[in-house]
Amino acid sequence: MDGSTKESSKRNISRVNPTDENYESVIFVWFNPQDQSNVNIVGPLRAINHNVQTFNESSSCFEMIRSSNEKIFFISSINNIQLISTVHDFPAVEAIFILDPNEDMVRGDFPKLFGVFPQQEELLRLVKEVFDAFEQVQLEEFAFEQEKIFLWSQLWKEELISRKVASNKAPFIEICRQYYRDNTRIVSSIEELEKSYRLPEVINWCCRSPFPSRFLLHALRSHNKSQLNACRFLLSDATRFFHQNLKPKSSDQVYRGMKLSNELLDQFESHIGELVCTSGFFLCTKLRTNALTLASLPTYRPDLQSVLFKIDCDASSLFTEISNKQTSSLIVFDPCMAFRIVYVNRAEMSVIKLKTAGDAGKKFALDYMNNHKNTTIPEILDELLRPPTPPPKPPTPPPPRVPTPPPRVSTPPPPPREPTPPQEGLVEAADIAPSFVSDEEIKAQEYAQKGNVDLALSTYQSIQPTTARILNKMGELCAVKKGDYDYALYCHHQALKMQEESGEDISSTLIHIGNAHRGREEFHLALNNYNRALELRRKNPNTSPATLAANFLSIGKAHWGRREYPQAITNTEEALIIQEGLVPPDEINVGVTMSVLGNIYRNAGDSVRALDLCTRALDIFRHKLPPYSPTTANTFYQLGKTQSSLGALADAQQSFEQSSRIYRKTLPPGHPDRMSVDKELRRVTQLLEQN
Repeated sequence: MDGSTKESSKRNISRVNPTDENYESVIFVWFNPQDQSNVNIVGPLRAINHNVQTFNESSSCFEMIRSSNEKIFFISSINNIQLISTVHDFPAVEAIFILDPNEDMVRGDFPKLFGVFPQQEELLRLVKEVFDAFEQVQLEEFAFEQEKIFLWSQLWKEELISRKVASNKAPFIEICRQYYRDNTRIVSSIEELEKSYRLPEVINWCCRSPFPSRFLLHALRSHNKSQLNACRFLLSDATRFFHQNLKPKSSDQVYRGMKLSNELLDQFESHIGELVCTSGFFLCTKLRTNALTLASLPTYRPDLQSVLFKIDCDASSLFTEISNKQTSSLIVFDPCMAFRIVYVNRAEMSVIKLKTAGDAGKKFALDYMNNHKNTTIPEILDELLRPPTPPPKPPTPPPPRVPTPPPRVSTPPPPPREPTPPQEGLVEAADIAPSFVSDEEIKAQEYAQKGNVDLALSTYQSIQPTTARILNKMGELCAVKKGDYDYALYCHHQALKMQEESGEDISSTLIHIGNAHRGREEFHLALNNYNRALELRRKNPNTSPATLAANFLSIGKAHWGRREYPQAITNTEEALIIQEGLVPPDEINVGVTMSVLGNIYRNAGDSVRALDLCTRALDIFRHKLPPYSPTTANTFYQLGKTQSSLGALADAQQSFEQSSRIYRKTLPPGHPDRMSVDKELRRVTQLLEQN
């Protein structure tokens, strides 16, 4: 190895401080507020998963979980329903285990909770079982063709293949030795790799668990540049092995059983005909029964969907077969391998059909490079991972005479979404009209209507004295127009405190709080506030039927967010019954509720009922709303999705075209709603051309 390569290796090592960073994709969190000295569980947990973090104070624990990009296994010595409910709603949390000698049953719907255990040995046994299952059925990420990570993966792969660098395992050994220095089991594996590693065994090494497979997987999932550089010799050798051992073989079909969320299934369904790539070495089997067994694990996360991947491999596919002592041989695909989605069949056991895409991923990367000839691949890779720069905006000061809320760690960005559900004409939290509205409040309302949100907020903040109504208006404006749900919650909670002290009706404020929690995808907390508001409104003889209907609709949406479709349908239908009984009926709100109900039915698998509701809603909007209403465009989009799921591709194409036509008139290029519709239109058009 020449001097420049040695110097480069030193630079790579110096950028990584293994004592400060996490290099694995799962974190075990041990929450023990009692600080029981007789509980010695950290060592046994680390024998299952190296990264174990301990907390005895809830705020720091919750901040860590809320900001985590890794999956969390939460283990606690406290059996507390409020704690479980809070932790359960964190997206990063994958599993919850409680160590409690009392073994009291926990009442509630908590699919992430795997049990309350009186004995530590029993808890550790199940933690290991669940963790092993998780690695097989959940620990995989997918990137779809139009996403930046897909392009990054294909460009990174091309750079890995094209840049000739001498195989050097020294940086990898050094970093791993430092990171796992107190884990004797893994240190032994590191020493073995350093002494006995050979290129023909590279795939066996890459798939060896826990080391180095977990370290490699985190590098590929996190796109950590320094970690990937350290792993480069293994990843480069693996790719070289796949190409050198590419032998003519007959077409074959392999399988993979997994548990996926409804949201991820929706993404696969919306990208039929397009490319998708995996994050790491995608492991499959030739035995369909083995894959079905994994996909249908009855005890693992009943809120997730059982999915069987069927993959058609052509003669040029980059995969190899390795022996496995415990099960049948494993089929291992090259990392970041591109597949084409053939179809998605949703059922009790959903089936996703893929086929290997040959050089399609490479062509995708090269086409991008040809359009950026003055930029190197490393520069493009850095640019693709760089977070978007938010537009400059003045900081939002707190309301007058109220302390500034403590800073909150922001949650990870949500996954790509469908167009915003229709809201036109719908009032979820109708405050009683004030008897007196000041000139400043009227001015703030005018600013808000013109889209000048920051000026509207500063005008509201200047109003004296600060009232609960003003705080609620500020919170609603922050939530709806800025997506700032943290500050919205702060404002609404201050309003709630004022109203409780003065004995005012708090039901509308509870709805506002629920809406903010729903915006943060904290559906359990949203549901608590909506139900509390409904209880108060039912006791109040002055509550209007329209207000009750809006309350039921909010409850339905919260259940929808929790994928509790029967409860979502029951409450949304209750809202619809009330609205249709009003004299005169508010037809726009009836249409909005029908559209929401249709979406719920479609997610629940009843596309026929969804088609009827979306069609009826569309008839209302065509007669009652302006020609280029976003609500009409959204309903055309939902109608097209439903028609597509039923196989009526020509009808779906017409619906997407109508939606796209309205959005082109009302939304700027690049708007997420407009892009979602255009993507669906392209997909359906391609399917029609193929047929």
